[in-house]
Amino acid sequence: GLQEKTVTLDIAKRLGKLIQQNLGITVIYTRDEDIFVPLWKRTKIANDVGGKLFISIHANSTNKNHNVRGFETFLLRPGKTNDAIEVAQRENAVIKLEEQSHNYEELSNDKLIIFSMAQSAFMRESEYFASAIQTELAKVLTSPNRGVKQAGFQVLVGASMPNVLIEVGFISNKKEATLLGQSRYRQKIAQSIFEALVSFKYKFENPLISDQ
Repeated sequence: GLQEKTVTLDIAKRLGKLIQQNLGITVIYTRDEDIFVPLWKRTKIANDVGGKLFISIHANSTNKNHNVRGFETFLLRPGKTNDAIEVAQRENAVIKLEEQSHNYEELSNDKLIIFSMAQSAFMRESEYFASAIQTELAKVLTSPNRGVKQAGFQVLVGASMPNVLIEVGFISNKKEATLLGQSRYRQKIAQSIFEALVSFKYKFENPLISDQ
């Protein structure tokens, strides 16, 4: 009965609270309640407010093997593995739930190269942040560290800032779903992402601007 939207919203709000309380940085949520926001609109929200970092939080699933578990962080690039491509296809499939008011471009490898080139100014920051997230999560979670990967996620297209997509675990795995259902486990995930953000902030001080 565990739903991805419940898990990820809770983690996002916990993370936002940590950021605001400890860093004084303004957090803009694409949603702060149980509503559906179209994929294209999420990066538009971030761009419109002049966001300095875009974090997309998800929970993974698979019908092929319910023993699969672990956490991973993705960058917007052409997918190198079938596994990564399948994750992106699952996440992109929510477009079917949207009112068809936006024309999404098909993310062929050629298109992905173009989109990732448009984000080349933020490549170093995105790669560092993704690696830091995996490092911090690995310190506190017993699930496998599935590493930093790349694939074509519609939700990251158009982000004019460093950006990552985090898969915090597999809700299709019974053990991991049980853990994700626990508030203290979700707090561990939020705290780990926060620690990675602190590391990012100190390495790239200028990209993050505190409230004045």
